[in-house]
Amino acid sequence: MTKTLTSTGKQLAARLLRVQAGTIFLLACVLSLLNSYEYFWGVVGGGLAVMIPTALFAWRAFAVGGARAAQQVVSNFFAGEGIKIILTVALLVVLLVFTSLPLSAVVSGYIATLIVQWLAPILFLKST
Repeated sequence: MTKTLTSTGKQLAARLLRVQAGTIFLLACVLSLLNSYEYFWGVVGGGLAVMIPTALFAWRAFAVGGARAAQQVVSNFFAGEGIKIILTVALLVVLLVFTSLPLSAVVSGYIATLIVQWLAPILFLKST
């Protein structure tokens, strides 16, 4: 039973990451056609600043499952969320301070990917 719970969560997380990757790629292509190739990499960087921490969170949160491991599930969830927040800030700082990517591209990629994450419960409603 616990394998079923964790595998379902992992499948939903993988689906979310695929939708986010598609959104990033589509937005990056459109903005690079309208502006320059730097916008492509800016959008990709901003999107990856959401996707990489989300993937690490999902990996950590769905590592264990079941009622017997409730304390470990909660501690994994909180540790994953902490890692997610710290890594997101670090990636954004690296993108905005140490690269010459356009700020508007990085922010648009970040926001678009975050909106997909927020809409995930609605988008995947029929899959649960």
